[in-house]
Amino acid sequence: MATRSKIAIENQNGTVTAIYCHWDGGIESNGRMLIENYSTTSLNELIELGNISSLGTTPDDTIAFCRDRGDDLNFETYPNVETFFEDAFDMGIEYVYCLTKDELWLVSDGGPVVELQVAIEEGY
Repeated sequence: MATRSKIAIENQNGTVTAIYCHWDGGIESNGRMLIENYSTTSLNELIELGNISSLGTTPDDTIAFCRDRGDDLNFETYPNVETFFEDAFDMGIEYVYCLTKDELWLVSDGGPVVELQVAIEEGY
């Protein structure tokens, strides 16, 4: 069964651009992969792919709906990080991740927003 997630980046103007990821959205899989492999540059490359089926260690290793399956290019924009974490839990989304413009990864499972590194270390 899929563990759906959203992966987002806070833009320099404070808006947030997010994509949907269908598989392996949990902290021990996508969360760990994001914090270990994605910074602002590589995350922007990932977001440019639009919604994805599964996350790879690089955008090239990721299975993207548009690039790899011919679907429409889709992503979402939110006015700010707070709104993203309030509104991102639709379509059965279980985890949401956001890289802030200060290079800090945040995560929520619908509860409090926490630093991703802390969530990994404490086994959320």
